[in-house]
Amino acid sequence: MTSLIMMDQNLFLWLNASLSRSWLDPVMEMATALGNGFYLFPLGLLLMALFARKNFRRDFILWASTSFISFIIGTTLKHLVHRNRPLSVFHDGITNHQISVHVLGPSLYANSFPSGHTFTVFSTASLFAGLYPGLALPLYAIASLTGLSRIYVGAHFPLDVLGGIVIGILSTAIVRRTILPRVKNGLPPPCGPQVVP
Repeated sequence: MTSLIMMDQNLFLWLNASLSRSWLDPVMEMATALGNGFYLFPLGLLLMALFARKNFRRDFILWASTSFISFIIGTTLKHLVHRNRPLSVFHDGITNHQISVHVLGPSLYANSFPSGHTFTVFSTASLFAGLYPGLALPLYAIASLTGLSRIYVGAHFPLDVLGGIVIGILSTAIVRRTILPRVKNGLPPPCGPQVVP
């Protein structure tokens, strides 16, 4: 386990340093913003307005469900794992000018695993990729860029991002297995109000 953590930390330092370019900064800032619900929500609504059409209500229920599940799983893991973020792990090296970390945005120190931005964007991308297969490639490409941006801005280790990807895809798989069959048949979601005939 220790060797895995060391590899993860070294990979972070390499990616964070080697990718850093002034012209990439605004691109990565926009990519990382997509993991924020404030920006992702209106974009998701626009996507459904363009492609869902008759199934807008169904798709919204599925999207809300996968977002909620990924949030619960991801937030629970954050508080259980308590992994320190790169700026905390490398604090002494940064202070002594032995290590340099490229940081964009706020300086974050705690609850690194998993990446919240990553599980947020991947839960959306994986669900919409299944609903609108023609958009799968650009959706996953954008989601992957968001995940990579979390390393670029100095907020997360690669394993944090990988964990976010798994949670996002897993939450969609749960929704497609448990909730999609119900909404397809006109039934309320399992947690919805039950109508007694």
